[in-house]
Amino acid sequence: MRFVKCMALAAALLLAASCKDARGPMETELYHWADSTACALMTMDAELPSGSGKVAENVRMELTDVIDGILGYITSYENERMVPAYDGDVSDPKAMLEHYRDGAFGVISRLAQGDADERKAYILEDEDFTDEQKAEFLESFPRWEYEFSLQKVDETDRYVVFRSMDYVYMGGAHGGITGAGCLTFSKKDGSRVADFVDASGAAGMQPLLIKGLLDYYAECGYETTWDELKDGLFIEDGFIPLPSWPLYPTDNGLGFIYQQYEIASYAEGMPSFVVPYSDIEPFLTTEARSLLGL
Repeated sequence: MRFVKCMALAAALLLAASCKDARGPMETELYHWADSTACALMTMDAELPSGSGKVAENVRMELTDVIDGILGYITSYENERMVPAYDGDVSDPKAMLEHYRDGAFGVISRLAQGDADERKAYILEDEDFTDEQKAEFLESFPRWEYEFSLQKVDETDRYVVFRSMDYVYMGGAHGGITGAGCLTFSKKDGSRVADFVDASGAAGMQPLLIKGLLDYYAECGYETTWDELKDGLFIEDGFIPLPSWPLYPTDNGLGFIYQQYEIASYAEGMPSFVVPYSDIEPFLTTEARSLLGL
């Protein structure tokens, strides 16, 4: 039976090309905050462009939309807005982050307290528990956790990459990774480059995706063949879809990251790999070729 936990590899791949010596590095401002209640803990580590030029302003605007899309709908499974959209000055990232920080922490705190109150009432009313068992349960309530992270992880003279990857735990069996993945911006005008390959080319990329997955599992300590692996993946007819998170550039090739449960079980982490540019080049979009200088 396969039981591979390799989420650390996904994080390593995201950081593999970080801090390269690049011309004209984008200046950023780091923001860290943490607070907790008896039932909830929330941390925020955000890095946003701090300059006033066109590129910095456009990237900051795009990242503000990303933050709104995540924290504005925090804990919502039905696309229900939980925190009002920020309507202040986008050139003031600190004020914007504090708006979403306060709103999101308020939501997390309120829902976590409600969850704890319901659990407490259930335990106290259950006559099958002894007083000792009730006391033990009441002392071991799971505390909700939300770790928001948005950081610059790669930069060249052509592009800059920010990584959005959060950890969420809401009292269940285990926590999970959420976020928007790696977001790539052109340093020419600050526009976001989301489509590195044409989705219609996924069929032609199957050999590359198969090799990437086999390499991922091998690095996680599980040597296998494609015939053995595909039957345990959450895919149809052995066809590997492109990941829902955007692809991202690295020194050596294009990075792929599949989220938890996207194509594999939770225990198998987040299947991740890099496809060399020499192999992926035939499938690159015109925009991607221009960005990468290919």
